[in-house]
Amino acid sequence: MSQSRWLAEYAPIRTRAARPCATRDPVRAPVNGHPGGIRARSAFVLFLLAGLIPAAPAAAQLCEGASSITRLGGANRFSAPVEDQESLQALFVDHRDEILALLEEANWSGDPDDLFAAVAAWRGVTSTAFDPGQRVEWMFFRDRGETPTVSANLCWAGDEAFASWEIRFNSNGRWYSMIVPESCGNLALLAEQALPKVTLDLDIGGLSCNDRTFDFQSSCADGESAVTVRLPDGGERSAASGGASFLFTAEGDYTVVATCSATSSRGDRLEDSVSGTIAVGCPSCSVTAAPAEVDLGESSTLTVAPSAGHGAEVSRVLLDGRPLASPYTREMTHEGADAFTHTVVVETNTGQSAQCSTEVKVAPTVTMSIEPERVLVRQTAVVTVSPENGDGAPVTVALDGQPLGEPYQREVVHATDGEFTHTATVENAGGGNEVSASIKVDRRWTLLPTLSSLSGDDVHISVLGPDTRDRLKACVDGVGVGFSAEYRLSYPLGIMFGGNTINCEVDWWLHPGGRTGYAGADIEMKKFFVGLNVHLTRPGSRVDWWLGPLVAQLDYSSPSLVPTGMDGASVDAVYKPEWPGETVVGANMGLKIPFKPDCPVGLYLGAFWLDSSMKAKSTEVRGEDGVLGPGFELRKTPVYVNAGISIEF
Repeated sequence: MSQSRWLAEYAPIRTRAARPCATRDPVRAPVNGHPGGIRARSAFVLFLLAGLIPAAPAAAQLCEGASSITRLGGANRFSAPVEDQESLQALFVDHRDEILALLEEANWSGDPDDLFAAVAAWRGVTSTAFDPGQRVEWMFFRDRGETPTVSANLCWAGDEAFASWEIRFNSNGRWYSMIVPESCGNLALLAEQALPKVTLDLDIGGLSCNDRTFDFQSSCADGESAVTVRLPDGGERSAASGGASFLFTAEGDYTVVATCSATSSRGDRLEDSVSGTIAVGCPSCSVTAAPAEVDLGESSTLTVAPSAGHGAEVSRVLLDGRPLASPYTREMTHEGADAFTHTVVVETNTGQSAQCSTEVKVAPTVTMSIEPERVLVRQTAVVTVSPENGDGAPVTVALDGQPLGEPYQREVVHATDGEFTHTATVENAGGGNEVSASIKVDRRWTLLPTLSSLSGDDVHISVLGPDTRDRLKACVDGVGVGFSAEYRLSYPLGIMFGGNTINCEVDWWLHPGGRTGYAGADIEMKKFFVGLNVHLTRPGSRVDWWLGPLVAQLDYSSPSLVPTGMDGASVDAVYKPEWPGETVVGANMGLKIPFKPDCPVGLYLGAFWLDSSMKAKSTEVRGEDGVLGPGFELRKTPVYVNAGISIEF
């Protein structure tokens, strides 16, 4: 068996010298300065390793002071070969816990999440050749192919360069380069260095409107510094680093950019940059009133925007001679209506000052009232206007465009119904205001054409004789038509008058000598009435409901009743009742609902209750007994139910 084949197949087992995936020289080195990171090797193993696997003389010379690695692969490899992107990314997924543990054992100062993120995103990962004589800070391997561990201060002492993946990334303020040999997956730290760090402090204490300069201070650590100043017009000028005074030619925004740059051991450009913007200018101020025009009694907020310029500070702000503290706002209320000017003075710690002013207009206010707010047609209402200017300038007042003098009142009358708006204006040097109020004018007349239904007591009358008994049902049920009208005296009161006619039936049952006879006839009842309506709903309500007393005149027609017996033969009896007209009292209740708001036509429902006696005399009642029936009185309490439409005008 050749010596090279024996080294490849047996050396990792017999000598245990190629722990990181290769053999190495017997030099004990700490992991990041911690000796506990490398396990001790016996003198016998080291001697055997040195005798069986001699390193190349040139590489051995380059690796002086470090443990030499002479072969990759074998039982000490960390993982299977990682020959492409997929297998490298899988290495960091499948062995995540082992990698985290070994990074902690190596006392690595970076953040593992940054390393894993760089590999997962394939960011800063390249394929490279690792030449003989190159060193690594530490490398992962497996002890006897099983236990993962880390060894420090290693050097590649092989005859040829080997292919590997290089991962470059930043973490915790440092730049790192790590390699992973394609043949064994042993992660190793190749190089690291601190990232450049720059600071910038803009000093506004040196601004002078006379010298036209401002100051800044910059510093650079672990790199070379450069400072540029971006001018307001977009141009750039270089400036000295450290403490510097910059000459400006125009006011505006100046951006100072300080850069600290370096080159890594692997040729990467490392840079840190910081910028700051300052507003350079001489003291100035502006003052605004929000709102600039207010009504009397309302407040306006004055806001001052002082600017001292770069290098100076606002030392004092005066508003109308009174100090104004940051945030430089003041709420002001004026006791009079007029135009007022407010002046602001801004002073700086450099002795410079600026002045600005603004105007606030305070307009007089006005209120008005209409009494009453709702009237009937041709009813008078009084409009009262109340202007207010406080301690300000005099005011002029107008009502509906016409001048109005003190005491600022005017009567108004409207001849038609509707809603009428009246407008009052008041003006002075501080501005003007107007106010409006509406008055509702309602109709006085309401017409009520209706259909009527009559109901009442079922009256039974007995006419006594030797063998005669009578029963009379007089005008209990009936229907008819009616017409009434109401005139509104005021909102609560109205006079209602009208009449209606109803056809009803009179029925008479006669029992002379044990026989039975019946007679029926239609009569006409006429009613004429006048009443007082008391409206219970408020003005403006859509539903109008009222009730009240009334007086009615009732007139009846007089029928002639001739009974017919059960056999169809006439019964020897005649009854001719006479009901003279009568004046009765009663009550009225009604309800009207417009079909839509402010519509003059609506639905009307109502009812009349009357107290009627219907006194009558019988002129002739004769039966077989030849006895005349006496006069009698019918007591009725008829109720009229009315339904129809209401028409207002």
